[in-house]
Amino acid sequence: MQEAPEIDLDAHRDAGDLIATTLVLFARHAALFLSVTLVIVAPVMVLVTGVWGGRLAGGSAADMPVAAAAVTAALAFVMPVLVTALHVTIVRDLGAGRVPTVAEAPRFPLALAAVVVYTILVLGGAILLIVPGIWVFIAGYFATQTAVMERCGPLAAFRRSSHLVEGRWWRTAGTLLLGWVLLTIASYLPGRAIDAIPSGVLYIALYILLQVLTLSLTALFGTLLYFSLQARNEHPFGAAPVGAYLPPVPPTPTVRSRRDP
Repeated sequence: MQEAPEIDLDAHRDAGDLIATTLVLFARHAALFLSVTLVIVAPVMVLVTGVWGGRLAGGSAADMPVAAAAVTAALAFVMPVLVTALHVTIVRDLGAGRVPTVAEAPRFPLALAAVVVYTILVLGGAILLIVPGIWVFIAGYFATQTAVMERCGPLAAFRRSSHLVEGRWWRTAGTLLLGWVLLTIASYLPGRAIDAIPSGVLYIALYILLQVLTLSLTALFGTLLYFSLQARNEHPFGAAPVGAYLPPVPPTPTVRSRRDP
C-alpha cells in the first residue's frame, strides 16, 4: 500500500465542515472512490437497465418491462449499501495513512443484513405512523458503516447506530437533509440533460457516470458523518480522552510509623 495524507477521523465536524471535507477528500482520491463505485454500478446499469430494460437501444424514452423495472428498483436498494460498505473501509484506511486497493473488499453480507433489518424497521414505523418511521430512518442511518467497522449483526448494528445518534437526532437529521438537498440541486440539471439525449448508448454511459458520482458522494458524506458522531460519542468534549478533563488527583499522604526517624 502506498502512503496517503492522513485524515483526522476523531475530529468533530459540523455540516459545513462535513461538506468541505467530503469534497476535498473526494477530489484527492476521486479515481479510487469512482472506481469502486463503478465496479458495482456499471454491470447493473448496462445489463439490467440497458439491455433488459431496453434503454441501451431506446434511451430514456424506452418502456422498461415490469420485471426489469422491479429488479432495477431492488438493485437500487442494494447498490448504495455496497458502495457505502466500500467507502467506509476506504476512509478508515485513509485515516490510518494508507490508500487501499479496489480489490480489498469489506464485509458485504453483514452490511446487507443490517440494512435489510433497518429497512424493515423503517417501513414498520412508517406503517404505524409517519413520525416513528422518520425517527427510525435517521436513527439507523449508519447501520451499514457500523456493521462493516464493528463486525456486528444487523440488530446490534441498528442499536449501535441509534446510540450514535442519541441526543443528536435533530442535528443529524438536519445535516443529512442539507447534504441531500445540495446533491439533488447539483445533479438536477445534468440529469435532465441526460434524459434528453436520443442515443441509447450515450444515455446509458452518461447515466452511469451520474449515478456513480452521486452514489459515491452520498456514501462518502454519510461515512464522514458516521466517524464524526463516533468521535463525539467517545470523546464528547473533544478529541482528547475524557480523563484529560478531570482535575488531577492529589497524592495520598504517607502515614508515618512512630518507629520512623
